[in-house]
Amino acid sequence: MNILFLSLRCPFPPNRGDRIRNYYFIKYLAETHRVTLISFIESEDEIRDAQPLEQFCQRIEYVPFDRGEAFVRSALGFFSAQPLQVHYWRSQRMQQKIEQVLAEDQFDLIHAHLFRMGQYISDREQIPKVLDLCDSLALNLNRRSKLDRSFRLPLLKLEEYRVRRYEVEMVQSFDRGLVVADCDYDYLLEQNPDLQLTVIPVGVDLSYFSSVETSEAAVSPNQHLLFTGTMNYFPNVDAVRYFHDRILPLIRRQLPSVHLSIVGTNPDESIQQLASDKVTVTGAVPETRPYFEQATVFVSPMRSGSGLQVKHLEAMAMGVPIVTTTLGASGLDAVAGEHLLVAETPQAFAEQTIGLLQNDARRKKVGLAGQTLIRQKYDWRILGRRLDDVYQRACDAGPTLPLLGMT
Repeated sequence: MNILFLSLRCPFPPNRGDRIRNYYFIKYLAETHRVTLISFIESEDEIRDAQPLEQFCQRIEYVPFDRGEAFVRSALGFFSAQPLQVHYWRSQRMQQKIEQVLAEDQFDLIHAHLFRMGQYISDREQIPKVLDLCDSLALNLNRRSKLDRSFRLPLLKLEEYRVRRYEVEMVQSFDRGLVVADCDYDYLLEQNPDLQLTVIPVGVDLSYFSSVETSEAAVSPNQHLLFTGTMNYFPNVDAVRYFHDRILPLIRRQLPSVHLSIVGTNPDESIQQLASDKVTVTGAVPETRPYFEQATVFVSPMRSGSGLQVKHLEAMAMGVPIVTTTLGASGLDAVAGEHLLVAETPQAFAEQTIGLLQNDARRKKVGLAGQTLIRQKYDWRILGRRLDDVYQRACDAGPTLPLLGMT
């Protein structure tokens, strides 16, 4: 099959959720299909760093993205009925590049990543199309608006209202849609039960995120807590601040020497201010695996966001036991108390964390159970075969006619 793959961001390096998903999908598809990649790019350095993609893609086209121009487009589109996200990522250069590539080759299917890229081909009739929403942005914004009390709140609510309608209409203009978690699937079907959606979760690279120490060697006696993620993303910032301010003091009443590492790119000022002799804020790191290797417990009190947390998959693959919330565990085919621990209040979260820190046998048991689950259900090869099946169904169904107003 000849596939045109539209990625919002360059899929390499695979260092954040959307890039990880696209990179491993492309890597899998390249084994049996021809893949042409079109992606936005923000610098020449990104193109140089992304050279490993050339071994998987038959052709790669990059379109420059200017954030200044994007903000102007968003401002000009403020009174539009479409989400600001759509205006922000709407580029005449991208539209022209996609049209050029489509004219120069015959594709069997188009894979669009997020509705920001879906907007460029929503009116394309002749070729079967698959839209990977990843998660529902409307659900994400809804959860954030319940916690964010900044000056952005009115804008968040307006954007949620616009996105709720838009993302449903966008899925309707495609032959098949993808999401990463059941919560997003259920939310979108509540909006329109006729949507053709399939859940394909995010996977994990088991050749990289693996540990043989969980079942055999002693777990590190250090009281070392870990959180990873993009640290200017509101759900992550909220989770870390909540843990630091409300939960960590309760843990330190019993375990005063416990250390917290906050690992991830672009920590905002409120996160940088948490750094101390017992709290490490790393910023971007070349590799996250060494931090998982030294971690005793992965703490993730997520209170907003949607989809499936890649950081949880990585921690579990490394055999590091997780304490999270019900929201944080959503999307994972995991049993609370067996594969991970779940707590909703600061007191309960602290107690669960302390219990793991003080009980080697319990810590090993939960870590090994999580690791086994990841190996059985979240290997990229398993998920790649599911993507192939979705592609086949999209081709069998034939191209979907566009909806009015979705150009």
